[in-house]
Amino acid sequence: GLCRSIGVSNFLISHLEQLKEDCVITPHVNQVEYHPFQRPQELVDYCRSRDIVFEGYCPLAKGEALTHPIIIQLAKKYGRTPAQICIRWSIQNGIVTIPKSTKAERIQENCRVFDFTLAEDDVEILKGMHDGRHVSWDPSLIV
Repeated sequence: GLCRSIGVSNFLISHLEQLKEDCVITPHVNQVEYHPFQRPQELVDYCRSRDIVFEGYCPLAKGEALTHPIIIQLAKKYGRTPAQICIRWSIQNGIVTIPKSTKAERIQENCRVFDFTLAEDDVEILKGMHDGRHVSWDPSLIV
């Protein structure tokens, strides 16, 4: 009776379905890896249809996205950094986005993503980069 809401991390649809069978509380948030190389749209849609906030971590793919030629090209086009392109893309996809940094200048840079918008064509280009790659760990291995 003390807990009013819960959050989960790295829960796939199968995990959320099992949770639904095991308890009466629906999680309010599911924190999952989300970046141009890992865009689990079916899971995002599932969460949205059940009022579970999808929160994306690793929006820069642990730095792998920062050196990708397409992302660098878009950064030049918009006069932004590759990190800002990735974060803005995630936000434009309706994802609660949590970039991580310990450096003050990078934290400030990561926050400067609300004064521009990526064109829909560019959003689609970034969506097309999905290759299923995990830079954190693969939750599908958990049964």
